[in-house]
Amino acid sequence: MNPGRMEALVREAAVRAFGLSADAVPFVWPRSDHAGEGADAATALPPRLAGALADRLPPPRSGHRTAAATRIAERLSDMRDEGAVDFDRVFVDGRGFLNITLTARQREALLTEAADGPRYLTGRAWDGAGTWPISALHEAGPVAQARRLARADARARLLLAFGPQPPPPGPDGASWRDPYLDGDHRELITPAARALGAIGEDSARVAFCRSVPERPRDTETTGRDLPVLPSAEYPGAWARLTDANPAFRLRYAHAHAVSMLRWATEGAPTHTACPGHTDPVRGLLFDGPSVLDTAARREEPHILVRYLEALASAYDEWRTCPVSVPAERTTAEPVLPAAVAGVLRTGLFLLGVSAPTRL
Repeated sequence: MNPGRMEALVREAAVRAFGLSADAVPFVWPRSDHAGEGADAATALPPRLAGALADRLPPPRSGHRTAAATRIAERLSDMRDEGAVDFDRVFVDGRGFLNITLTARQREALLTEAADGPRYLTGRAWDGAGTWPISALHEAGPVAQARRLARADARARLLLAFGPQPPPPGPDGASWRDPYLDGDHRELITPAARALGAIGEDSARVAFCRSVPERPRDTETTGRDLPVLPSAEYPGAWARLTDANPAFRLRYAHAHAVSMLRWATEGAPTHTACPGHTDPVRGLLFDGPSVLDTAARREEPHILVRYLEALASAYDEWRTCPVSVPAERTTAEPVLPAAVAGVLRTGLFLLGVSAPTRL
């Protein structure tokens, strides 16, 4: 069950519980990071509805959220008994949030769907006409101007992904080569061009989209040795091919996930990890569509960058899960690397960043 279907399921239960029209029920993304103990996702729909339904709910007023959530949970259970839907468990927490636990088959299906990153994250195929906007950053003068171009590209690509028309075809395979670090020689005259020559286009686009302010200070950073406006004189960690460079880490995580799939086809054993390392990855994958939707609606590319970083970090923890963990406490997730690769590749593409496929 993906987030879109879970939202539709809870919406239908709310319609049944209170006799509402579908238009009267607000759209609320279910989120894994809102879930209570043992749940895969939770939705804040009941608290959103409670105020409007006060006359239909029993007193006291302070309990309206819980009452609304309980009614919706009852309808969900009825729908499961009727065979219309399936899930493992539904319960209400103290916030009035509705928590849902998926079945093992639904969790596996979620990972399978996420492998098709464009369709999973945006809910449709990318088979429309047109081209994806991308600016020639080296044509900018100051580094700040190149930053504005990169952020405008990311916003335009996010809006195109969620716009009224089907988006053009999306990402395909890429290598580690960079047009400014490894391509034909260019005369790097302007400060922006020299910065690109020092750190490369992919690192530059991640650096330019990672921070919040539209007009940052020249000395501002987004982390240790990560200048918001990297220059040829001070590229910081953006010039390094190490984990200190968020762009490298994202692209490496994608390349590793794709390589794991290739190794599996060549006969390598399936990687196993404990639930403590598997569940966070699955949870972040579940939250991908809502994160992308939020980044597009708010036109804030940093939301997408930070999400991709969290996913790459969780994936790193999963793939390095200690072998000392007892075998009975581990599970194999053969489709998890494909899901991570699909989401990372799509997210990087929307930032204008390439995703290498080999280590």
